[in-house]
This record gives sequence, structure tokens and C-alpha cells, in this order.
Amino acid sequence: MRSLGILLASAALACSSSSPPPTFTTVYTTTITNKCSPCHTTATGDGVMFGKLDMTTQANAYANLVNQPAAGVACGGKGTRVVPGDANQSVMYLKVSLDDAAPCGNKMPDNLPPLAADEAEGIEAWINAGAKND
Repeated sequence: MRSLGILLASAALACSSSSPPPTFTTVYTTTITNKCSPCHTTATGDGVMFGKLDMTTQANAYANLVNQPAAGVACGGKGTRVVPGDANQSVMYLKVSLDDAAPCGNKMPDNLPPLAADEAEGIEAWINAGAKND
């Protein structure tokens, strides 16, 4: 029994020593600017017009995502865009997750291929780690 306890403790330590979650800067520069900004940065972009989500700059994106109610035609009143510490309650994550149905509106990016697994997982990890602004 003692060796089983040591084995379990070692496994737990190995799991807890994984790499740190991505920062918002990483998420913004690697995913949002490449996959979200084409629609969410101009006054005439569908993401701004219909989704009411402006990601023109990193500061705007953070301010418009974290602890902000979902807005727009399809998602208004249907949750919070980013709930720090809880990706599964965050509309943003659910809309890009490869495993979950969109809670409202279309999966993102709209009418384009889905995010790569590492991109979706990066957003999930950032949110679950508290969605901090760096």
C-alpha cells in the first residue's frame, strides 16, 4: 500500500509540473490576431456589427471579453464571454472549442476552418488559469 501511495503522489507531482498556461498576450498574438481579428476589428466587420465584439487592439479585446456579457444578434443575454477560471462557462471558449456545441450563434471562426487544437486549448488554459491580463 505504501508504494501505491508513493506512486500516486509521484503521478500527481508530474501532472502539476506541466508548462504554465499561455498569457493573454500569447493568445492574442497567436490566435486572436490571426483567426478572430479579420471579422472583429473593423466597424463594418460582421463580428463587430452582429457580434458586438471589437478586438481592434489587445486592450480592446481584453476589455470586451473578460467578465463581459455576450452581446449581439445571436448571443445577447446568453452568458458571459469569458468567465475567469471557468472555460466551460465562457461563451468565447465554447464557440471555438472542438468538442462543445456553440451555446449561441455559429461556431467560430465563422465560415472558416475551426481553430487548431493547440489554439483552442490555449484559450481554454488561459481562461481556466484566471484569464489574467498581462
